[in-house]
Amino acid sequence: MLTLLALSIPAAAFAEGFGVYEWSAAGTAMGDNYMFGENDPSVLAYNPAQITKLNGSYLSIGTAWVNPATSVTFNGLKSSVLNRNNSDEWDNSYSPALIPYMYYAQKAGKNSWWGVAFFARYGNQIEYDDLWPGRYDTVFTGVKGVTLQPTYAFKINDKLSAAVGLDINYVQLRMKKDVPAFAPGSITHLGDIRSDLDGDSTNIGWVASLMYDFTPKTSAAVVYRARVKHTMDADINFSGTLLGLGPQNVSTMAHGTVTLPDSLSLGLGHKFNDRTRMEINATWTNWSTYNALNLTFDDPILGNTKSDNPKDWSAAWRIGIGIEHKLSQKWSILGGYVYDESPVPDEWMDFTVPTGDRHRGSIGFKYRPNETSELAFAYTAIWAGNRDVQSHIGRADYASAYIHDGLTQVLSIGYTVKLK
Repeated sequence: MLTLLALSIPAAAFAEGFGVYEWSAAGTAMGDNYMFGENDPSVLAYNPAQITKLNGSYLSIGTAWVNPATSVTFNGLKSSVLNRNNSDEWDNSYSPALIPYMYYAQKAGKNSWWGVAFFARYGNQIEYDDLWPGRYDTVFTGVKGVTLQPTYAFKINDKLSAAVGLDINYVQLRMKKDVPAFAPGSITHLGDIRSDLDGDSTNIGWVASLMYDFTPKTSAAVVYRARVKHTMDADINFSGTLLGLGPQNVSTMAHGTVTLPDSLSLGLGHKFNDRTRMEINATWTNWSTYNALNLTFDDPILGNTKSDNPKDWSAAWRIGIGIEHKLSQKWSILGGYVYDESPVPDEWMDFTVPTGDRHRGSIGFKYRPNETSELAFAYTAIWAGNRDVQSHIGRADYASAYIHDGLTQVLSIGYTVKLK
C-alpha cells in the first residue's frame, strides 16, 4: 500500500489576494475609492445608497483585464527528496483573466430608487509549470466569485439616504496540485499524483448602506456586507503514473464548507468645486471567518476519508484615496492609491495567494462624447510585498521559498449611458 505525503485537496484560500475590487472602470481609475461616483449606477457595488443621487435611469457595462506576475526563489532543493535536480528560480505562467460588470439603476418614485448589479467580488487565476518545486502547494488556482445584487434605495429625509439589497453569491473553484507517493516505510519516491478539483456553490447574503450629506458638497457613508456561507460539492480526480504500479486514476466527490467574510466600509467624499472631488475610503474585512477548509470524500482515497486544511487568517484593512478632476466638458482625469493589508499568517502562507501587503496605484480618464454617455479608461499597477513560505511536507520538497517582485497589472474599460 502506498504512503501519500501530505494528502490534501488544493484549498480555496479566499484572502485579500482573492478579493476583486475592479467593479467599474471609473472606480478602478480612482483606486476603487468610488463610494460617491456621480451619474454612475456602478455605485451599487461601492455604496448602494448613492443611487439616490441619480435622476433618471442609467446603464453601465465594462470589463477589466487582470494579469498577475510573481517570482519565487527556493532554498534547500539540493537536500530535498523531491526537487534536488530542480531549478531555484521560477516565475508564474502568463495567466490573465477578464472581469466583466453590468449595472442598471433608475428612480422609481419621489423618494425611491431601485437597481440591479452584476459584478465580481472574488477571483484569482494563477498558474505555474507542472514540474516546479511548489507543485505540492499548487499548479493552478482558479477562483471565480460573482454577485447578482437587486437593490432598493430610499431617502429618509433631505440629508439621509439608505439602501438594502440581496447578495446572490456564486463561487466556482478549479485547483490543481500534486501529491508525492512513496514506497511504504522508505523515502523512495514512486512518482506524483495530480489532484484536480472542480466545484461550485451558490448562496445568499445581503448588503445595506447608509449615507449622510452634511452639505451639498460633503457626504459620508457606511456599507455593510454580510458573510456568506458556502457548502461546496466538487468533483475530485487523482491521476498519475507510479514506479512499478503503472497508471493510477481515482475519482470521487469532495464536500466542504467555507464562510466568506463580512465587511464594513466607511467613506468620506468632498467636492471642492464643480470640477474637482475627492474620496477617502476604508474597508475592514473579517477574514477570521476563514479559519479552515475541511473536506470529506464520498469514497476513501487510499484509506483517507477527509482532508483537514487549517488557515487561521486574520481580519484586514484596506485604506485608499481617490481624486477626480474635470479637465473640460468632455474629459476628466482620475487617480487613486490604496494600501491593502494581507490577512494570511506566516505559518499558513503558500503559493495559492502569492502576495503580502499590497500597494495599488491607478490612473484613468473619462470621455463624454455627448450629454448622455460616457467612456472610462483605467490602468492600475498593484505591487505586492515579499513573503516567505515554509515547506508544508517536512522539507521533502524544499526548505523555504521567497516570493518577490509581485506585480499585477489591470486595464479597464467601461461605458455608461443615461437612458431617460
